[in-house]
Amino acid sequence: MKELIFSLAPMEGITGYVYRNALKRCYGGVARFYSPFISPGHAGAGITKRDRRDILPENNTGLHLIPQLLTNNAEDFLFAAGILRDYGYTELNLNLGCPSGTVTAKKKGSGFLSEREALRRFFELVFEKLPSDMKLGVKTRIGVKDPAEFPAILEIYNDFPLSELIVHPRVQKEFYRGTVHLDAFALAADGAKMPLGYNGDLIDEADIDRIRERFPSVSHIMLGRGLLRDPMLAARYLRRLRGEEMPGEEEEKRQRRAFHAALLDGYGKSFLYENATLCRMKEVWDYLGLAFPEHERAVRELKKSKTLSEYEVRAEQLLTL
Repeated sequence: MKELIFSLAPMEGITGYVYRNALKRCYGGVARFYSPFISPGHAGAGITKRDRRDILPENNTGLHLIPQLLTNNAEDFLFAAGILRDYGYTELNLNLGCPSGTVTAKKKGSGFLSEREALRRFFELVFEKLPSDMKLGVKTRIGVKDPAEFPAILEIYNDFPLSELIVHPRVQKEFYRGTVHLDAFALAADGAKMPLGYNGDLIDEADIDRIRERFPSVSHIMLGRGLLRDPMLAARYLRRLRGEEMPGEEEEKRQRRAFHAALLDGYGKSFLYENATLCRMKEVWDYLGLAFPEHERAVRELKKSKTLSEYEVRAEQLLTL
């Protein structure tokens, strides 16, 4: 098998620069980070102040960050690419995977997959004008309604010099329900002309093992919900591969507390108001709380916290269990 690379999936509202830095500093194990999608404005409007802040090099020191763009307009993509290039980024990712109805109704994200001729024209225009020192990869679903759509979509991807293809093997209509279509992913494993990555339903180490055993040529694994639930997942898996000593229960507790403290400090500095920090930490616990199945009531009580000080008391109680 090839050397394994883990990346953190872009998840809007969660995996911004505060989360990325805390994960890198407290756990490691993740080699690449993808920004939550940036939706470029029309007619040269560029990208928002909030999105600029998230990708500022000084907020991502020491991270291999790849900005992700969400658009179906080649001109808007290229304008945003120019801004990102000025910040020093040489690789971008196009979001063709988001299943949200508000996104797909505009034929963006996975909704763009239903417009295959327009998608081909988009790539033609982008690669005609994209600076030669910039690379473009894609994160995609396998279709809109039916996995049978994927061969034609893959054919389009293979006609362009994409730097990578990350496949979440579900169609848009499935959102995150049901099982992933590994037979469709196998088409990419056998026929993709560019480096391939896998994303989807990787909750624990056994899930990662199953994908690697079936697709030994795939060296890039993108983790999303599983890593947010268990931030040590990537680092622990790599330790096992290298034959290193596995972390004990007390070490995991120490790292979890350090990670939580880093998030709390980072969001406190990032937001103007305590309530914004409180809301973001509750979002983190939507995932992190799944690691405490025996303490569901305590997690629910934590999410009911009205003030940041109340939240901190309840979080400390959970993190020491």
